[in-house]
Amino acid sequence: MVLGEVLKDIETACKLLNIAADPVDWSPGNVQKWLLWTEHQYRLPPMGTAFQELGGKELCAMSEEQFRQRSPLGGDVLHAHLDIWKSASAGEDSWADSEVDSSCSGQPIHLWQFLRELLLKPHSYGRLIRWLNKEKGIFKIEDSAQVARLWGIRKNRPAMNYDKLSRSIRQYYKKGIIRKPDISQRLVYQFVHPI
Repeated sequence: MVLGEVLKDIETACKLLNIAADPVDWSPGNVQKWLLWTEHQYRLPPMGTAFQELGGKELCAMSEEQFRQRSPLGGDVLHAHLDIWKSASAGEDSWADSEVDSSCSGQPIHLWQFLRELLLKPHSYGRLIRWLNKEKGIFKIEDSAQVARLWGIRKNRPAMNYDKLSRSIRQYYKKGIIRKPDISQRLVYQFVHPI
């Protein structure tokens, strides 16, 4: 499963960089290692001193907007990948296979996490969204109106519709989290191997 691979890749990256899996525990030096590695992996423009002297705790507390202010050309991508690391370290063993509902954790949930959550509960949501190829991370939204309605309920946005939801999904294309599969079909998406 692609999401299960994320944990392995983060673990490998941690060993290569000699940093903790949980970004909150990073020293300013660890943050710099991760930034340089992420710049290289995703061909981002150099961050220079934009995040210098920040420890992991400070980095993790920053919003996406604060990332964009410090790095207009790559801040949103950096924030998205840091968010993946935070999610992975928070879930550890259960992150990829768990059926725990993120809404109970008190943490804000991202759309990609919400979609993954629905996909991990096929007995409840299989008629709304399903895997086409779980190993490659390819999934199809079967009932776009219902998925949008559920997302609206989760985010307390009653006016949510599929047009708004699909715009949010498309934002993940440039962040390298979700993409259209090689053979493009309506309402079919693929989780990108993030690391």
